[in-house]
Amino acid sequence: MSDDGAIRVATEQDIRELLVLFVTHNTAPSTDEKVNRYRERLDRLVHSWDHHIVVATHDDRVIGYAAAQDYGPANDRDWSIARMHDLWVAPDGRGHGAGTALFNAIRDWATRERRIRVLQWQSSQVAADFYERLGLGNASGDGTHFELEVALPSTAD
Repeated sequence: MSDDGAIRVATEQDIRELLVLFVTHNTAPSTDEKVNRYRERLDRLVHSWDHHIVVATHDDRVIGYAAAQDYGPANDRDWSIARMHDLWVAPDGRGHGAGTALFNAIRDWATRERRIRVLQWQSSQVAADFYERLGLGNASGDGTHFELEVALPSTAD
């Protein structure tokens, strides 16, 4: 990211700007009901213990965000699988490292903050090239599903 950019944990105040990003990236016309449902979802996710939402800012303006969820351990495991639900950057914020920084923030969260071993996500065909440029493997072969094994601290220590 540029010198004027930063990545930080999202707050309630960011919801309004995140909603603008959602509308910007959605090619279908949005109705008020759809916008309101998404706002309610963001309200819950910002405060949810099992979600991690980060925003990219430039000149004190939110230009992108990423959201991930820790699904918790399965019955037979002591580690979790997390899913990245969203990674969006506004068109005027692209090409300056915001997407990479957002992805790295989610990956770092999965590695440091949780007992997550696998981080997975779906990708639009357009975004597949972005993830492949990051060196990530294409789990589906068609550029729509990606998966990353993250390193965990040893639980034996």
